[in-house]
Amino acid sequence: MYLMDLNASKFNEVKQTVNTILLPIGMMETHGPHATLGTDVWIPREFVKRLDKIIGEKVIMAPEVAYGHSWALAPHSGTFDISSEAFSNYVYEIGKEFYRNGFTNLILFNGHGGNIPSLAIVTEKLADMGVNTLTINWWMDYREDILTITSKPGHGGEDETSLVLAIDENLADLSLAGDFSIEYNRKLKYKDMGKVLYKDGYMGDAASATPEKGEVLYQLLTNLILEDIKDLWELSASELLSKGES
Repeated sequence: MYLMDLNASKFNEVKQTVNTILLPIGMMETHGPHATLGTDVWIPREFVKRLDKIIGEKVIMAPEVAYGHSWALAPHSGTFDISSEAFSNYVYEIGKEFYRNGFTNLILFNGHGGNIPSLAIVTEKLADMGVNTLTINWWMDYREDILTITSKPGHGGEDETSLVLAIDENLADLSLAGDFSIEYNRKLKYKDMGKVLYKDGYMGDAASATPEKGEVLYQLLTNLILEDIKDLWELSASELLSKGES
Protein backbone atom coordinates (compact mmCIF):
# COMPACT_ATOMS: atom_id res chain seq x y z
CA MET A 1 0.00 0.00 0.00
CA TYR A 2 1.15 3.54 -0.71
CA LEU A 3 1.55 6.05 2.11
CA MET A 4 0.28 8.87 -0.09
CA ASP A 5 -3.02 7.05 -0.62
CA LEU A 6 -3.87 6.68 3.07
CA ASN A 7 -6.01 9.09 5.02
CA ALA A 8 -5.31 9.55 8.74
CA SER A 9 -7.98 7.06 9.82
CA LYS A 10 -6.72 4.34 7.50
CA PHE A 11 -3.11 5.10 8.42
CA ASN A 12 -3.83 4.69 12.14
CA GLU A 13 -5.64 1.44 11.42
CA VAL A 14 -2.92 0.00 9.19
CA LYS A 15 0.00 0.74 11.50
CA GLN A 16 -1.58 -1.44 14.19
CA THR A 17 -0.50 -4.47 12.15
CA VAL A 18 2.14 -3.13 9.72
CA ASN A 19 5.55 -2.16 11.12
CA THR A 20 7.56 -2.03 7.86
CA ILE A 21 7.94 0.99 5.61
CA LEU A 22 9.91 1.19 2.35
CA LEU A 23 11.61 4.39 1.21
CA PRO A 24 12.74 4.50 -2.45
CA ILE A 25 15.81 6.68 -2.98
CA GLY A 26 17.13 7.77 -6.35
CA MET A 27 19.10 10.51 -8.05
CA MET A 28 18.67 13.00 -10.87
CA GLU A 29 21.82 12.76 -12.97
CA THR A 30 23.16 12.12 -16.43
CA HIS A 31 23.03 8.54 -17.68
CA GLY A 32 24.87 9.07 -20.93
CA PRO A 33 23.38 10.65 -24.05
CA HIS A 34 20.78 7.88 -24.32
CA ALA A 35 18.97 7.33 -20.98
CA THR A 36 16.80 9.74 -19.00
CA LEU A 37 18.12 11.81 -16.12
CA GLY A 38 15.56 10.08 -13.91
CA THR A 39 16.87 6.56 -14.51
CA ASP A 40 17.79 6.11 -10.83
CA VAL A 41 14.26 7.16 -9.87
CA TRP A 42 12.39 5.15 -12.50
CA ILE A 43 14.03 1.85 -11.59
CA PRO A 44 13.31 1.87 -7.81
CA ARG A 45 9.79 3.11 -8.61
CA GLU A 46 9.20 0.09 -10.85
CA PHE A 47 10.55 -2.33 -8.26
CA VAL A 48 8.26 -0.78 -5.66
CA LYS A 49 5.28 -1.19 -8.00
CA ARG A 50 6.06 -4.89 -8.40
CA LEU A 51 6.77 -5.44 -4.72
CA ASP A 52 3.54 -3.73 -3.76
CA LYS A 53 1.56 -6.30 -5.75
CA ILE A 54 3.19 -9.09 -3.74
CA ILE A 55 3.68 -7.74 -0.21
CA GLY A 56 1.62 -4.56 -0.26
CA GLU A 57 -0.46 -5.67 2.72
CA LYS A 58 2.69 -5.95 4.85
CA VAL A 59 4.70 -2.94 3.70
CA ILE A 60 3.85 0.75 3.37
CA MET A 61 5.50 2.28 0.31
CA ALA A 62 6.64 5.83 1.08
CA PRO A 63 7.10 8.63 -1.49
CA GLU A 64 10.57 8.56 -3.03
CA VAL A 65 13.56 10.79 -2.40
CA ALA A 66 14.50 11.84 -5.94
CA TYR A 67 17.73 13.75 -5.25
CA GLY A 68 20.95 12.39 -3.79
CA HIS A 69 24.72 12.73 -3.76
CA SER A 70 26.72 12.26 -6.97
CA TRP A 71 30.28 13.51 -6.59
CA ALA A 72 31.62 11.47 -9.52
CA LEU A 73 28.97 12.55 -12.04
CA ALA A 74 28.76 16.16 -10.82
CA PRO A 75 31.07 17.42 -13.61
CA HIS A 76 28.48 16.33 -16.19
CA SER A 77 25.54 18.49 -17.24
CA GLY A 78 22.21 17.13 -16.05
CA THR A 79 23.50 15.99 -12.66
CA PHE A 80 21.96 17.67 -9.59
CA ASP A 81 24.36 16.91 -6.76
CA ILE A 82 23.24 17.33 -3.15
CA SER A 83 26.02 17.39 -0.56
CA SER A 84 26.52 14.16 1.36
CA GLU A 85 25.88 16.01 4.62
CA ALA A 86 22.55 17.48 3.51
CA PHE A 87 21.45 14.23 1.90
CA SER A 88 22.30 11.98 4.85
CA ASN A 89 20.72 14.40 7.35
CA TYR A 90 17.54 14.55 5.28
CA VAL A 91 17.16 10.78 4.96
CA TYR A 92 17.95 10.37 8.65
CA GLU A 93 15.22 12.85 9.59
CA ILE A 94 12.74 10.94 7.40
CA GLY A 95 13.72 7.66 9.06
CA LYS A 96 13.41 9.23 12.49
CA GLU A 97 9.88 10.38 11.67
CA PHE A 98 8.95 6.92 10.45
CA TYR A 99 10.12 5.55 13.81
CA ARG A 100 8.20 8.21 15.72
CA ASN A 101 5.09 7.13 13.84
CA GLY A 102 5.56 3.54 14.95
CA PHE A 103 7.60 1.82 12.23
CA THR A 104 10.50 -0.27 13.52
CA ASN A 105 11.44 -1.86 10.18
CA LEU A 106 12.76 0.39 7.40
CA ILE A 107 13.72 -0.68 3.87
CA LEU A 108 15.89 1.81 1.99
CA PHE A 109 15.55 0.94 -1.70
CA ASN A 110 18.47 2.78 -3.23
CA GLY A 111 18.93 3.32 -6.96
CA HIS A 112 22.18 5.29 -6.97
CA GLY A 113 25.76 4.36 -6.07
CA GLY A 114 26.80 7.79 -4.80
CA ASN A 115 24.21 7.50 -2.02
CA ILE A 116 25.76 4.41 -0.46
CA PRO A 117 28.28 6.00 1.98
CA SER A 118 25.67 8.42 3.30
CA LEU A 119 23.07 5.70 3.73
CA ALA A 120 25.54 3.59 5.70
CA ILE A 121 25.81 6.42 8.22
CA VAL A 122 22.04 6.86 8.30
CA THR A 123 21.34 3.18 9.00
CA GLU A 124 23.86 3.08 11.85
CA LYS A 125 22.21 6.08 13.51
CA LEU A 126 18.74 4.63 13.04
CA ALA A 127 19.86 1.23 14.34
CA ASP A 128 21.12 2.89 17.53
CA MET A 129 17.65 4.40 17.86
CA GLY A 130 15.98 1.00 17.59
CA VAL A 131 15.14 0.78 13.88
CA ASN A 132 15.89 -2.42 11.94
CA THR A 133 17.03 -1.40 8.47
CA LEU A 134 17.54 -3.18 5.16
CA THR A 135 19.38 -1.30 2.42
CA ILE A 136 18.91 -2.56 -1.14
CA ASN A 137 21.54 -1.51 -3.70
CA TRP A 138 20.15 -3.70 -6.48
CA TRP A 139 23.01 -3.40 -9.04
CA MET A 140 25.61 -4.25 -6.39
CA ASP A 141 23.84 -6.71 -4.09
CA TYR A 142 22.80 -9.00 -6.94
CA ARG A 143 25.68 -8.38 -9.35
CA GLU A 144 26.48 -12.04 -9.99
CA ASP A 145 22.84 -12.69 -10.87
CA ILE A 146 22.73 -9.63 -13.14
CA LEU A 147 25.78 -10.90 -15.01
CA THR A 148 23.81 -13.97 -16.09
CA ILE A 149 21.52 -11.63 -18.06
CA THR A 150 23.63 -8.61 -19.01
CA SER A 151 27.35 -9.14 -19.53
CA LYS A 152 28.50 -5.51 -19.28
CA PRO A 153 26.57 -3.69 -16.55
CA GLY A 154 27.47 -0.20 -15.40
CA HIS A 155 26.22 3.31 -14.83
CA GLY A 156 23.80 3.86 -17.71
CA GLY A 157 25.06 0.56 -19.10
CA GLU A 158 23.38 -2.59 -20.33
CA ASP A 159 21.55 -3.43 -17.09
CA GLU A 160 20.21 0.03 -16.21
CA THR A 161 19.25 0.81 -19.79
CA SER A 162 17.45 -2.54 -20.14
CA LEU A 163 15.52 -1.87 -16.94
CA VAL A 164 14.27 1.54 -18.08
CA LEU A 165 13.40 0.16 -21.51
CA ALA A 166 11.25 -2.47 -19.81
CA ILE A 167 9.30 0.35 -18.15
CA ASP A 168 8.90 2.48 -21.27
CA GLU A 169 10.94 2.29 -24.45
CA ASN A 170 10.79 6.09 -24.67
CA LEU A 171 13.02 6.35 -21.57
CA ALA A 172 16.16 5.42 -23.55
CA ASP A 173 17.22 6.19 -27.12
CA LEU A 174 19.40 3.29 -28.26
CA SER A 175 20.45 5.20 -31.38
CA LEU A 176 22.57 7.34 -29.01
CA ALA A 177 23.91 4.40 -26.97
CA GLY A 178 27.36 2.88 -27.23
CA ASP A 179 29.86 0.75 -25.33
CA PHE A 180 32.38 2.46 -23.06
CA SER A 181 34.63 1.04 -20.39
CA ILE A 182 37.97 2.02 -18.86
CA GLU A 183 40.48 0.32 -16.58
CA TYR A 184 41.27 2.36 -13.49
CA ASN A 185 42.60 2.05 -9.96
CA ARG A 186 39.59 2.29 -7.65
CA LYS A 187 41.83 3.42 -4.79
CA LEU A 188 42.52 6.76 -6.49
CA LYS A 189 40.40 9.89 -6.36
CA TYR A 190 41.09 13.19 -8.06
CA LYS A 191 39.33 16.36 -9.22
CA ASP A 192 36.80 15.85 -12.04
CA MET A 193 37.66 12.15 -12.30
CA GLY A 194 34.08 11.50 -13.43
CA LYS A 195 34.91 13.08 -16.79
CA VAL A 196 37.45 10.31 -17.31
CA LEU A 197 35.61 7.36 -15.79
CA TYR A 198 32.30 8.31 -17.43
CA LYS A 199 33.51 10.06 -20.57
CA ASP A 200 30.02 10.63 -21.98
CA GLY A 201 28.24 10.22 -18.66
CA TYR A 202 27.93 6.44 -18.71
CA MET A 203 29.87 3.18 -18.51
CA GLY A 204 29.02 -0.23 -19.96
CA ASP A 205 27.50 -1.68 -23.12
CA ALA A 206 24.31 0.36 -23.30
CA ALA A 207 23.88 -0.47 -26.98
CA SER A 208 23.18 -4.13 -26.10
CA ALA A 209 20.25 -3.27 -23.82
CA THR A 210 16.76 -4.58 -24.62
CA PRO A 211 13.35 -4.37 -22.93
CA GLU A 212 13.29 -8.17 -22.80
CA LYS A 213 16.51 -8.28 -20.75
CA GLY A 214 15.04 -5.65 -18.46
CA GLU A 215 11.90 -7.69 -17.82
CA VAL A 216 13.94 -10.78 -17.00
CA LEU A 217 16.02 -8.70 -14.58
CA TYR A 218 12.93 -7.34 -12.84
CA GLN A 219 11.52 -10.81 -12.33
CA LEU A 220 14.83 -12.26 -11.15
CA LEU A 221 15.79 -9.44 -8.81
CA THR A 222 12.30 -9.00 -7.34
CA ASN A 223 12.46 -12.58 -6.06
CA LEU A 224 15.91 -12.00 -4.56
CA ILE A 225 14.77 -8.76 -2.92
CA LEU A 226 11.81 -10.58 -1.37
CA GLU A 227 14.24 -13.03 0.24
CA ASP A 228 16.16 -10.16 1.81
CA ILE A 229 12.93 -8.61 3.10
CA LYS A 230 12.04 -11.96 4.70
CA ASP A 231 15.39 -11.83 6.52
CA LEU A 232 14.44 -8.40 7.88
CA TRP A 233 11.13 -9.77 9.14
CA GLU A 234 12.84 -12.78 10.71
CA LEU A 235 15.16 -10.41 12.57
CA SER A 236 12.20 -8.37 13.77
CA ALA A 237 10.30 -11.49 14.85
CA SER A 238 13.29 -12.84 16.79
CA GLU A 239 13.62 -9.53 18.62
CA LEU A 240 9.95 -9.62 19.60
CA LEU A 241 10.34 -13.19 20.82
CA SER A 242 13.41 -12.23 22.84
CA LYS A 243 11.55 -9.34 24.47
CA GLY A 244 8.64 -11.63 25.29
CA GLU A 245 10.95 -14.09 27.04
CA SER A 246 12.79 -11.46 29.10
